[in-house]
Amino acid sequence: MNGTDASLDAAIERAKEGDPAAFDALFRALAGSVAGYLRARSVSDPDGITNDVFLRVFRAIRTFNGDAERFRAWLFTIAHNAALDDLRRRRRRAEEAPLSQAPDQSAGDVETEVMGRLAHDRVHALLGALSPDQRDVLVLRIVGDLSVEQIAAILGKSYEAVRALQRRGLASVLRAISSHEAVRR
Repeated sequence: MNGTDASLDAAIERAKEGDPAAFDALFRALAGSVAGYLRARSVSDPDGITNDVFLRVFRAIRTFNGDAERFRAWLFTIAHNAALDDLRRRRRRAEEAPLSQAPDQSAGDVETEVMGRLAHDRVHALLGALSPDQRDVLVLRIVGDLSVEQIAAILGKSYEAVRALQRRGLASVLRAISSHEAVRR
């Protein structure tokens, strides 16, 4: 067990007792990964849904039994289900269009913002080229830092299926990066 898991274990136990500081510690430690996963799933409001996920977790935390590793798996199961709920909700609703586009308020270095946007677009393009199952496996593995066993449980797939999806997904990403790099030279 590493120091992070030990501090998460302590925060989980304190959160189960209702300690607000422990809820804050769990949110600060894991919200970025959950939001990253939800962004990769292209949910409508990643930050809002991340908050909803943690609200669900905090309401049910007294029923949770396990360590930090199991907590992460439980958390990402809830996030995965929230992403599926968002997809279902969007399919039922008519497409919303904003009445006006507010100008983007930039306060930083333009070059840094442009490079960050290009990197963001490139990652989304790479993820978009994957099958939904491959994308889920890679994002849960890399962003969620979950084990193959945990991902299999979240997605309802066998260990071998998750390993195969991971292998094919990584191979696809590598091919896309290699072909992109070959074009740029």
